[in-house]
Amino acid sequence: MLDYAIVVPSRARAHNMPTIRALFPSAIVCVDEREKEDYAKEVPADKLLLHPPMDGFAVCVNWIMDAVKAPILIFVDDDCTGVRVRTGSFRFIEDPEEILAILENAATACSELGLTTFAFSRTMNRAMIKPDEIPIRPISYLSNVFGIMGAARHRKMDPKYAGRNAIDLTLRTLLEDRVIYGECRFYFECGPVFSGRGGNVGLVSNERFVQSTRNLVETWGKCVQTKPLPFRKNFTVESMRLTVSRTNAPGAEMK
Repeated sequence: MLDYAIVVPSRARAHNMPTIRALFPSAIVCVDEREKEDYAKEVPADKLLLHPPMDGFAVCVNWIMDAVKAPILIFVDDDCTGVRVRTGSFRFIEDPEEILAILENAATACSELGLTTFAFSRTMNRAMIKPDEIPIRPISYLSNVFGIMGAARHRKMDPKYAGRNAIDLTLRTLLEDRVIYGECRFYFECGPVFSGRGGNVGLVSNERFVQSTRNLVETWGKCVQTKPLPFRKNFTVESMRLTVSRTNAPGAEMK
């Protein structure tokens, strides 16, 4: 039986908690102790985890890694409003038991394959991911909703990449563990990527975000690409994508 904890790191999002509580009733909501009163109105005391004042999402996630002892941690964005099925019925799922089954299935598959991390589709564009043809990919961004276990359970986010922490963590995981279990059949709706006003976009200054982008490019070089794809528009910050491959090119000889 899986031993896991679902954790929602949150800041200034108490108004989102009725939705989060409905979708993830067993989740622990982790907030700054200075926001206790705001969140206590929406989250039961036994599901509210308070951290001391600290600067940055990465520092908060790292604190959670030490404070929550479950062997498997599942992080959920506090903007999540449901799950979109990318194959078959194309339903929008809001039933908490169905959502929990999706998370548990991914965690089980990841564990049984001996992997350390799992994540879900980060795009609604079916032409990009082709979930009917490739439902599971060996690469996926560790953002929005993702799970960690094993060696990744002690891998920390680097505050050096404020606003870009998830990309650096994804690349370090691919470097050290080679593969991320990427479930492409489900998309956790957390709002447009690189187009919002809240979360990292709202909490990280533009200057710091630009510096983080430079740091990431300096560290990872050709593994990242800042030039957006032509069909991606309306970004409020500079987009970034991975250029790492874990599959052979068509016709390539296996080695």
